[in-house]
Amino acid sequence: MPAAEAFLAVSGQWRLLTPFGGKPVFLGLDATAAETNLRLSGVEITPLLWRQLRLIEEGAKAALNGG
Repeated sequence: MPAAEAFLAVSGQWRLLTPFGGKPVFLGLDATAAETNLRLSGVEITPLLWRQLRLIEEGAKAALNGG
């Protein structure tokens, strides 16, 4: 549950590729912005939490990109 809550806290920190006239492509979370957001929210970022957050990110990226 902590990883899901962490993901929700940083879910607006996506890096996007926006081709001219095309559909935006979600590249992944901006790691610097995500880390800053978590730290400022008082979340302790452990290696385990970061790995879990990255797994959620991969699933979300696939879903957002239609894969």
